[in-house]
Amino acid sequence: MKRKPNHLTIDYRLLGTISLAEFKQALLTDLAILEDDFHIEYMTGPRLFVPITDELGHGIAFSALTDRQRTWIETHHYRPACKDYEP
Repeated sequence: MKRKPNHLTIDYRLLGTISLAEFKQALLTDLAILEDDFHIEYMTGPRLFVPITDELGHGIAFSALTDRQRTWIETHHYRPACKDYEP
């Protein structure tokens, strides 16, 4: 995928091998910064690439952890078509 001027990459490689809980906190913190400091309110078609490893940093095939062959998952987040919808 070629980089475009309206795309942003947040690089977590310097953190090394971290737990999913630590990554979640880092991601939430960075999203809050985008919202609060840079006033970014919307995005279209975001993607998250997650290299899966063990605690030593050795790669694990995601399909080895599930009962089916997979290389991707879709979000389970539901967003109603009407933006001003309040449940």
